[in-house]
Amino acid sequence: MELPGADIPTLLYLLIMFAVIFVDVVFPLVPSELMVIAAGTMASHGELFLPGAVLVAVAGSWLGDLALFLLFRRRLTHWLDRFRWGRSVHRGLRSAVEKAGKSPTYAGLVAVRFLPGGRTASVAAAGIAEVSLKPFLVATAIGAVLWAGWLLGLGYVTGATTGLPLWMSALLGMLVGTLVGAVTAAVLAVKQHRKVKRTNEHPAEPGT
Repeated sequence: MELPGADIPTLLYLLIMFAVIFVDVVFPLVPSELMVIAAGTMASHGELFLPGAVLVAVAGSWLGDLALFLLFRRRLTHWLDRFRWGRSVHRGLRSAVEKAGKSPTYAGLVAVRFLPGGRTASVAAAGIAEVSLKPFLVATAIGAVLWAGWLLGLGYVTGATTGLPLWMSALLGMLVGTLVGAVTAAVLAVKQHRKVKRTNEHPAEPGT
């Protein structure tokens, strides 16, 4: 029996989606979220096998996290510095870590990936901090499943409920996903700004 949507174009799409998700941890501007949302929409229209899309999205995210984690944990970032593009990537990674802080938590590895650039910063920070590998793998696996489930679910529900053509449903899902991410990032940025402002206005007394 042939799997739904298991033809060459959709298999190629899944392969490209895996590659994009994998490298997105190093190049956060790559639109992996948009491809995953579109995959959910394609599944709702019977153009793609949904369980296959879930496995591909989770695997791409999890393995990409592991690759970046090991790059920093084993101090292999000097390899990037051999190339002009690598030095640019390295600077971007360091900048993301500095903005996010260098004290990663396992909860952060799960939750921060939903924010723009959050996956990159949290994973790189975990590598720098040399957190234990096994808990890291568990946390990032949970995060990958939740991330893939949210985006694929968003695309699937949009495609199944709107009755719009495939491309319009996919576009709508992408717009909703982008809006949710932007609003969440803006709310957290405002909270962080207020926290910094309060700290500056009321510095801690010496010895307290």
